[in-house]
Amino acid sequence: MAENKGNEPWAAWAESMQKMLATPGAMNPFAGVMGASGGGAAPSGFDPAQLMKALDPDEIERRIQDMRAVEAWMRLALSGVEMSIKTMEMQRDAYASFGKMRERATRTVTESAEAAAAVVRGATRGAEPKRAARRASTRKR
Repeated sequence: MAENKGNEPWAAWAESMQKMLATPGAMNPFAGVMGASGGGAAPSGFDPAQLMKALDPDEIERRIQDMRAVEAWMRLALSGVEMSIKTMEMQRDAYASFGKMRERATRTVTESAEAAAAVVRGATRGAEPKRAARRASTRKR
């Protein structure tokens, strides 16, 4: 971020974070004492100003505020991811429910059609014996 525009409230913060992350020992308040690598190597030149800046309460407070801003942004991003996951789970469950409903409806229609066909077959085949039985019962009376 080369420019700091007035309509970008986070531009200055992002630029300072980018500068801090670009230097290896920027986040380590004792980097000046331990050396540039921050790994405990012999110091390549002790800079008391760097140490005092790292121990300055205002600087520490500024870094705390920067980290809190990063934390808030990460929480916001996490909640967005969680919401996306929940939405996809709801879609998956809805599609599964629709599939089950379609299977039940297909089964019901198939069973109804088979039952209707059986009734029609039974009515045409069994019509003559039923009529004959009715005629016989009416003659006996």
